[in-house]
Amino acid sequence: MSTIIMLFVLPLGIIVYFWDRRNYAQSLAMFKDYCVQMNHADFLENEKMDRIDEMFYQNGYTRIERSDSRLVIEKKHFNIGVLFICLGALTYFGLLIYLIYYRFFLKARRVIVDLGGEEIMREEKK
Repeated sequence: MSTIIMLFVLPLGIIVYFWDRRNYAQSLAMFKDYCVQMNHADFLENEKMDRIDEMFYQNGYTRIERSDSRLVIEKKHFNIGVLFICLGALTYFGLLIYLIYYRFFLKARRVIVDLGGEEIMREEKK
């Protein structure tokens, strides 16, 4: 049984891992485009930040800090590809190891939106 899991889940995990990395980069680019669009919109600064904050909230991000022109949010990124790699390489213990890794060791990715700065949105690893 474990050989079958390794034969199918491990390659699937590797494929999903790289697909998820590309998808994450594309979603950050979409978020950045939205922030640039909001920055050039004819709204008050507070209303722009409300709309940007709501967009990130709907996508699962947690607000850390907020002011009229600056927003700091973060999110732990669950990658099912890494879970499949752990399951494929370590069989049944892989699930437990990945859950421990996700809960205690995985760092949240922090995104900083600064409407008054040179770079409107940047990602910072915590």
